[in-house]
Amino acid sequence: MNRPDRARPLARTLATRFVLIAAIVFALNAVGVGLYYGTDRRALAAEAVNNQAERMEDALDGAMLPADAPVRGLYAAHPNAYAFALVDRSGEVLDAMNAALIPPAALGLFADEWITQIDRPRGTLTVAGHEFQERRDGLRMVFVMDEDPAHLVRWAYLDELYQHVLLPIVPLVLLLTGAGWLLIRRSLRPLVDASAWARDLRPGAGVAPPEAKWPAEIADLVEATQRTLDRLGEALAAETRRAADAAHALRTPVAVLTARVDALPPGETADRLRGDVAHLSRMVRQVLAATRADGMQLDDATTLDLREPAEAAAAALAPFAYEKGADLSLEMPEAPVPARADAEAVELALTNLIENAVLHGGEGTVIVMVGPGPEIAVRDEGPGLPPYAGERLYETFWRAPCAVPGGSGLGLSIVDRLQRAQGGKVAAEDAEGGGALFRLSYRNA
Repeated sequence: MNRPDRARPLARTLATRFVLIAAIVFALNAVGVGLYYGTDRRALAAEAVNNQAERMEDALDGAMLPADAPVRGLYAAHPNAYAFALVDRSGEVLDAMNAALIPPAALGLFADEWITQIDRPRGTLTVAGHEFQERRDGLRMVFVMDEDPAHLVRWAYLDELYQHVLLPIVPLVLLLTGAGWLLIRRSLRPLVDASAWARDLRPGAGVAPPEAKWPAEIADLVEATQRTLDRLGEALAAETRRAADAAHALRTPVAVLTARVDALPPGETADRLRGDVAHLSRMVRQVLAATRADGMQLDDATTLDLREPAEAAAAALAPFAYEKGADLSLEMPEAPVPARADAEAVELALTNLIENAVLHGGEGTVIVMVGPGPEIAVRDEGPGLPPYAGERLYETFWRAPCAVPGGSGLGLSIVDRLQRAQGGKVAAEDAEGGGALFRLSYRNA
């Protein structure tokens, strides 16, 4: 049975779930950190003040702030919301913007770091002081923020998320995800090997499991599969032997019956008996072919020139075609047509196709074509494939309602089994211009 298209590898499923868990952990951590910092408005305001103080210190040229310093843009753009003053150790204001917003008492506070917030009906007023610790002249900055139209607090909040979530956690999540993926693939490798071994198993064709140190669970599964396969192989071998013995036992009485019918004087009854005996003989041959297909094992090193079995099958069935009023022709190239196939199995499959073509094609021409490539095709000039047949063509004992007498429903089933046993394929289609076309394809040699 083919694996469904929707089936996903277990490694991918586990890795996807692992990534999902990592994403959930990351999201929960981000939400937790976000709630922690988002609820502490005073800490966020202090962080916003520190950010502005760092920008101011970076822009200072000695004790002076250049007139064209980019840091002045915030205060120029929002004169009613932000203000600053640079104050020396003596309390002299060296520079300021929007000084009207600064409470006079704030200029006289000499502390390293301080911040105060005043809640008002129209918003929060934040006043803070910061001494530049990297300087020795005691220069400090007084900062005022009335409401926050430039969203300094929000940017400080996002910066906290970046510093405490993205920077430390994202690389860790990526590292854990990669390590988890490799660990999952490595852990599932024995299962992959066991699956590859199981896919190559066929009853009657023993394939030893690969030598590996399996985990206990997979070792139990492999051993159970091997025991089941051994039992199936034994049952199949016994059934194949019984079928072969029965077919071989029938060959002698059928041959005797054929000889006795041939000795009868000509007449309608004798002709009918000859047809029935010929049908019985063909069924016996097909049963033998079926047992050959079920037990066949093909060595991958086997190479066959497809012209040889095609020529043998055409020569053997030429009298049969002549008797049925059909012309049998063989077309093949002068150069060899190599394929990985078994000569007897190819001849058996081709024999069944030619017999079907002769029986169903009427008194027309049956053409056997070898190549191009590792392929043999058989075409007849009959009515074509039965409508709505599809895959039922290869069902054992299935015969189309319009099938001509003389068939048993075994031929195409045997062909399909022989092809699959060799790693080949059989395909059927309506031929262009009428008739049916069957193709036997094989692996390249």
